[in-house]
Amino acid sequence: MAVIHIDGTTVEVDSSDNLLQACLSLGIDVPYFCYHPALGSVGSCRQCAVKQFQNKDDMEAGKGRLVMSCMVAPGDDMYISVTDDEAKAFRKSMVELLMTNHPHDCPTCEEGGHCHLQDMTYMSGHSRRRYRFTKRTHHNQELGPFIAHEMNRCIACYRCVRFYKDYAGGEDLGVYGSNNRVYFGRDKDGQFESEFSGNLTEVCPTGVFTDKTHSDRYNRKWDMQYAPSICHGCSAGCNISPGERYGELRRIENRYNGEVNRYFLCDRGRFGYGYVNRADRPTQALERINDKHVKINIDYALDETIKRIKDKKVIGIGSPRASLETNFALKNLVGFDNFSTGLNHQQQALVNKCIEVLSTEGIYNPSMTDIEAHDAVLVLGEDITQTSSRVALSVRQAAKNEGLKMAAALQTQPWLAEPVKRIAQDTLSPVYVIDVTQTKLEDISKVSVVATPEDIIKLGFKVADEITNLSDDLSEIVDPQAAEQDTDTSTETDGMQALAQQIAYDLIQADKPLVVSGSSLSSTALIEAAAQITQALTQKRAAIKATEQQQVEAHNAKVKAQAQSANDQPEEDKELSAKPNKPETGVDTEVQDDIEREPAENLELKEVNTKYQAQAGIYLTVPDANSMGVCMLGGHSVEELLATDYDVVVVAENQLTDAIDATKLTQLLTDKTVIALDHQLLDWHKDVDIVLPAASFAEADGTLISAEGRAQRFFQVYDNNYYHPMSSIKEGWRWIHAVHSSIEGRDVDWTQLDDVINALIATHPKLAGIKGAAPEADYRITGLKIARQPRRYSGRTAMRAPISVHEPMQPKDLDTGLTFSMEGYSGKETPSSMIPFASAAGWNSPQAWNKYQDKVGGHLKNGDPGVRLFDQLERLATRQYVAPEAMSANTTDLQQGQAKLVPIHNIYASSMMASRSPLVAEQLPVAAWRIGIDDAKDWNIAAGDYLAIEIDKQQITLPVQLVGYLAEGCIGYPVGQVSIIHPSMPASVRKVDAPVTMMGSMANDMNNNVAEHMSAAPTTTQEV
Repeated sequence: MAVIHIDGTTVEVDSSDNLLQACLSLGIDVPYFCYHPALGSVGSCRQCAVKQFQNKDDMEAGKGRLVMSCMVAPGDDMYISVTDDEAKAFRKSMVELLMTNHPHDCPTCEEGGHCHLQDMTYMSGHSRRRYRFTKRTHHNQELGPFIAHEMNRCIACYRCVRFYKDYAGGEDLGVYGSNNRVYFGRDKDGQFESEFSGNLTEVCPTGVFTDKTHSDRYNRKWDMQYAPSICHGCSAGCNISPGERYGELRRIENRYNGEVNRYFLCDRGRFGYGYVNRADRPTQALERINDKHVKINIDYALDETIKRIKDKKVIGIGSPRASLETNFALKNLVGFDNFSTGLNHQQQALVNKCIEVLSTEGIYNPSMTDIEAHDAVLVLGEDITQTSSRVALSVRQAAKNEGLKMAAALQTQPWLAEPVKRIAQDTLSPVYVIDVTQTKLEDISKVSVVATPEDIIKLGFKVADEITNLSDDLSEIVDPQAAEQDTDTSTETDGMQALAQQIAYDLIQADKPLVVSGSSLSSTALIEAAAQITQALTQKRAAIKATEQQQVEAHNAKVKAQAQSANDQPEEDKELSAKPNKPETGVDTEVQDDIEREPAENLELKEVNTKYQAQAGIYLTVPDANSMGVCMLGGHSVEELLATDYDVVVVAENQLTDAIDATKLTQLLTDKTVIALDHQLLDWHKDVDIVLPAASFAEADGTLISAEGRAQRFFQVYDNNYYHPMSSIKEGWRWIHAVHSSIEGRDVDWTQLDDVINALIATHPKLAGIKGAAPEADYRITGLKIARQPRRYSGRTAMRAPISVHEPMQPKDLDTGLTFSMEGYSGKETPSSMIPFASAAGWNSPQAWNKYQDKVGGHLKNGDPGVRLFDQLERLATRQYVAPEAMSANTTDLQQGQAKLVPIHNIYASSMMASRSPLVAEQLPVAAWRIGIDDAKDWNIAAGDYLAIEIDKQQITLPVQLVGYLAEGCIGYPVGQVSIIHPSMPASVRKVDAPVTMMGSMANDMNNNVAEHMSAAPTTTQEV
């Protein structure tokens, strides 16, 4: 800490921060452009100038110098001034200089009202344009459907390339030109390749990069209604602020959570919301009459549902995409023994294995922010860039920690971005990536290995064994690479064993190692291997710490004893030292002087290395937003429940064909009454008798549990009935409880979300922590609810003019402490889990989050949202996981027609909901079999050839796409684009001719023939 003096006020600040960060953390407004808390300082915009004085006398005399506050570390007894006239004039002149070529198009710019440049220009006092000459102009680029480009608004702060290239690892955005004509863009038109490109819309302080998905239905920030929410795109649990206008989602912005996503989202979470606005969504209840769905009113729907359920054997199928409250309501309706999690046996076993591991004594699962603090990472069998992208972004930051250590050794602050980069010289912490295909983390990996799932599991257990066999003394552990150079290289070494030794060495040498794995390869053995590595690491590192402690204590005791002995020796005997040498003693003093003596042992006391942590971390990804939640709630697998005797099945928000084959599902539901609650009309709904329109995340409140085990609350953004009075959309738990109450002949007693939560935790005490995820419905600040709308919200009457010119009362939110209005509390005292949007006086851009943080870039003032449930649960006893004895080593053989399949994930195609967003659907890659180039040569396969693969009684025909690296002897299938539920099942493959596209009567004849063949054979064909 440092005590500094700012404009006559003495304050204590964190000396590890820069001066700009310290001022902002104190609430002192200093304008800036190039600085970003996640990106550090480069001092290029010169906007954050303040005056620094040598001492108090110089300050009183006005003798100081201008410094860029983002490049200066606060020191004890430092005197600075933010309000000094010279500093203010300099900042004003810098804005004017930056604005000389700016088009000043705020009225037409989509960033208007949300613009950091506007805020800082106003803050700096620049209000009058004096530049009267021709402005420099640029041509804009077409950057795809997600991001719009307007280069003329650029002020050359370099934030975009620093984020995209240095932080996110992208390669297709650069800076071109020089001087006054620098250009930020791609080398050619086209969509950005990075999974994090959408963050440019918030990182850019001007309107150069804007959200194109918002452009078609644009409105100003102050005319949107927001709610604090959680991304439903994957299991990471990122916090988001969805914005609504006219009853539809218009955009999604990042919502800061210092423990989870901080400032950034992935593109799936930012742009994949289009399914909420689909025109074919069920907004009224549907009943199947004569094999057609017809709309019915809400009262008839309830009566008909009750009639079909009453006195019948009812089962319920929940969903990993639905909230805990909806799943619990369904479980409560059908009885705890008649409820399914909505996952098949394999999917449920994978998630339960993750829960088991994370609940085990001695296991620590870090948050995404904590991942960034690790300095050695092993990614085992998970393509996290595609399955859990935000986790991959955190791993990228972890790779930079070795460079930060090098900078710290030279006393360079970590926020000095360019000096740290120069010192590091591309040095990275060890990151090992082991997967079935080449991943986008290869650029930061020390070693990237492509292997079969069986070999990945085998390698994982070998790493655990190698760690166990290491010495308990860290100084005795030798780098295998150095040892190999010193030994005889003529003997062959097992490549897998050598790799395992190297991974073990780097993980044990690191101060804070991490293992990342997950469920995407559908292998519980893989999860066990990751857990075994983590446990072996923690046990070995604890032993190393204990050995170090003993050595330090022994050394310090010896030092103290020597020091005590020296103190006890008598003073020098002058008479003895004055005696001359006596030849008769036979002592040759000259010979004695020539004797080489060992140097005395260093008498300095030693300290234990506190940076070396005994605890290793493990992060396990799971498929869906609430996979953890529904499995912690408990229930049967889908197959197990559907195999029982039942009359009626109620399904809540589940794409059942992800868990069970469509043909088999149709057979199982034949002659059964099927009732579905959903916010989408899915293919399998053709067999459903009644569809009840459920609310999406934008129209509902609920709780999700992320892969970290963090329970978080998402809140309703808008009331659909306010804009569409005929709509019957209700939250899933409300539909279910209304039916349940009517069947039991009692009044509805769950009138608020809090009632559902209280009932849930009463029967599921392990989930008691979810109650603390957000305040209850009666929460108020100075008697006010929290406003969802900014103060300048306008047009409320006009929005409903087509329905009625009379403005009704705003909807009432009975479930939460939020209000559907601008009337309410809006400020920094809002609980962190209930902040709908970031805004403060003079701060309207995403940079306003600094007003809600305890310090800039740190945690939120009222604590970061969410409750870590695994920290509260009673821990399971530590167990040792053992490698499977004999794993199947089958491989693809085209001669014998045998295929081995492995999953290939895509950030959009792998997500069922994101791929239902019309704009995202247009960007999906062509479904194809992936085959490695070497295998393709051996199998005589060329790109564009067609293969027909039959698995689980279905035949799928797709073209072949060749890739550089894929697990040997394997064929990759596109997850989400073909219906392969059990990839480990035996599969046959054959080469076929390309499907022929025909027109006219010939095509009709061919279609008829295909239809006859399809009806005769128990297979289905998917063709591209």
